[in-house]
Amino acid sequence: MRILVIILAALLLLVLGGGGYAWYAKLGPFAAASATEAASAAPAPPPPPPEHFVTLDKLVVMLRADGPQTRARYLAVDLVFATDDKKKAARAKAQLPLLRSVAHRSLAGYHAGEIRQMELDELVGMLEAEYTKVYGSAEERPFSQVMIARMMLE
Repeated sequence: MRILVIILAALLLLVLGGGGYAWYAKLGPFAAASATEAASAAPAPPPPPPEHFVTLDKLVVMLRADGPQTRARYLAVDLVFATDDKKKAARAKAQLPLLRSVAHRSLAGYHAGEIRQMELDELVGMLEAEYTKVYGSAEERPFSQVMIARMMLE
């Protein structure tokens, strides 16, 4: 009888040890629970960076005068349009005259002081909003992002 109790205790200890190991190692039925926890806890990976770029060089804009006695101020900007694939890059390249016109029209309404006070991200946001307005939606634009490569205010 005593040997039976020792065997049952050892068997119980072995089963509990195996279950504890499975829980700790996330094996068997514990693996599914940990996989759903890991999927919900892990943040989504960032989108891949754009692979193609189209440049709009040497956009020179005459800004609005601050008063009748002030000299003319010019803004020289190089824009870069990021696209996801070659097809969109070709479409953006074909539409460079439209992209130039929209940027020129948008920037020509500002005074030099206003441009000087704007952050670069504000300027990019304003340009993206104007392009979205022209194309109807962000998905219809032939590019995913506008970047300013160079900017000079004279």
